[in-house]
Amino acid sequence: MVRTVREDPGGGARTSGTYPAGDEENVVLRDGTAMCLRPIRPDDGPGLLALYDRLSPESLYFRFFAVPGKDAGKAKYLTNVDYDKRYAVVAEVGGAIGGVARWECLADRPGHAEVAFTVADDLQGRGLGSCLFRRLAALARARGITVFEAEVLKDNERMLRVFERSGLARMSCDQGNAWTIALTLDRAAPPPV
Repeated sequence: MVRTVREDPGGGARTSGTYPAGDEENVVLRDGTAMCLRPIRPDDGPGLLALYDRLSPESLYFRFFAVPGKDAGKAKYLTNVDYDKRYAVVAEVGGAIGGVARWECLADRPGHAEVAFTVADDLQGRGLGSCLFRRLAALARARGITVFEAEVLKDNERMLRVFERSGLARMSCDQGNAWTIALTLDRAAPPPV
């Protein structure tokens, strides 16, 4: 659950690329819950809105640095990705979206993408954030992305642990109440600069 500044419905491509069915993966959480991690689809807007309803004010604040109102237009925007420069993975169980992870490539830094994660409150602490991170990183590497960047509130301990446990080289920059974190997706590479 990190903030991303690029989720502005006023900009960016609004059409989806071809759905990459080969990017789907089944995972099992620490407690034995089976989930499907799959690329987001344009028809997932209602599922994102339902996920919003499963988030506490604290989770919303950790994700957006504010508690935004529910917005069907933004949900529609977030479901339309090109599966290359803008990509999102949803975690689905029983037909419901329980989490989402996404990247958006940074135009001014080739190979870098800003990332954001959201996990429903009832699924937090069960390893879903780490599963989403690993899946998103694998898909990003396959598309030439070498660095993930994220802005994380300092008191968002769960997200900070996900990044720490990734084992990836990272650099952190203190932004007052938040950290700007850059993670190198190649385990053998030095920390990003």
